[in-house]
Amino acid sequence: MEYALFYAEGPDALPYVPADDNVGDWVDDVEARGVSEYGERLRPEQDATTVRVRGGEVLVSDGPFTESKESIGGVDVIDVRDLDEAIEVASRHPVASFGRVEIRPFVRWPDAAPDARIVPAGLAHRPASGRRYLMQVVVEPGGERSAPAEGGSAEDHVDAWVDEMDGRGVRMFGEVLRPPADATFVRRRHGEVLVTDGGFAEAKEWVAGFDLIEVRDLAEAIEVAAKHPMARGGAIELRPMWPFDVHEDPLERDARERADRFVRLEPPAADALAGAGL
Repeated sequence: MEYALFYAEGPDALPYVPADDNVGDWVDDVEARGVSEYGERLRPEQDATTVRVRGGEVLVSDGPFTESKESIGGVDVIDVRDLDEAIEVASRHPVASFGRVEIRPFVRWPDAAPDARIVPAGLAHRPASGRRYLMQVVVEPGGERSAPAEGGSAEDHVDAWVDEMDGRGVRMFGEVLRPPADATFVRRRHGEVLVTDGGFAEAKEWVAGFDLIEVRDLAEAIEVAAKHPMARGGAIELRPMWPFDVHEDPLERDARERADRFVRLEPPAADALAGAGL
């Protein structure tokens, strides 16, 4: 079964200690076991760009879709036997020791082929040919329409968006996630693995799915996001990748990245929108 792992600080986060960061060992293990399909680290939340469409107008803002949202710092897609193995994999990730790992199952469609996979084979080793963004599809109150339902109008169906973006070669993969009630949160404190079921989040907004896109720049990412049906019914959050060498000394990496950790490196969203041709 395939699961998405989201990494975040969580409500009881402890200070990050670079010397304890063994992410290289974790990556080596999941790759050796053949359970890793794809993973990315994300730039901090100030480099997020939120896209909404209201009344036919594209609205963009710097930062995440809501100030109350717990920011996701990275994502992995794993393929394991069952939830128990997903919990075991998540519990050994270094983020579990100071933050928390959210395990989200993907929707399993009745007409999907038995051997269907979320991530195309070999994608993890394909060199980037443009700017990659994690495009989080967010459900939030106040949208003009809800997520497209079966039998809805053609313009509301995400299938047309998928077909266009696949045809353009900008969509690398993506899928709908099971709702927050099906999430599992994993933490490791004082050597003990703590597992909590989802469904208790206070926030009304939640990530319903995501796509990985590869585009020229933020302007094209905004154009792609604005065409998604959920830009009208919710919000789309664009998060750029933050590449790193998992085997680099974590103390050296922490010192090297400290200067740009709290500044926005992406262009201002309004400037990028002006170049998006919308």
